[in-house]
Amino acid sequence: MRAYILVLTLTLAGCTASEIVQNWTAPPAPDLSQPDHRRIVGANIKRLLPYQTELGELEISEARLVDHLKGPAWLTCLKLDARGNPRHYAIFIKDGKIIDTRASVVIDQCHKASYTLLEIPTPAKKPGT
Repeated sequence: MRAYILVLTLTLAGCTASEIVQNWTAPPAPDLSQPDHRRIVGANIKRLLPYQTELGELEISEARLVDHLKGPAWLTCLKLDARGNPRHYAIFIKDGKIIDTRASVVIDQCHKASYTLLEIPTPAKKPGT
């Protein structure tokens, strides 16, 4: 009798599991198209480097897809030449927004990246000012 109950229980559990698998749908895939990282970083530069009074020339790397704690994201590196002592920052972008930023660590490989000058947009002046 115990064997019969065990078989019946496993059979019913199998039916339930197969229905769950059939009705399961994957969550929507995130937008992994390459963002306009130069525009996003340029527009947020004061928020990214709030304590830098004089930015000087900033350089930015190309964006590359990486695994982040919050899922797949684009990583771009920013190089700030603070009086001849370059500092690298890793900036993570997902869905067109900056989700994380930090001083670059070895795993980011910002020290190996190729950089180009980052043009910072100047705010438009209001007429009459």
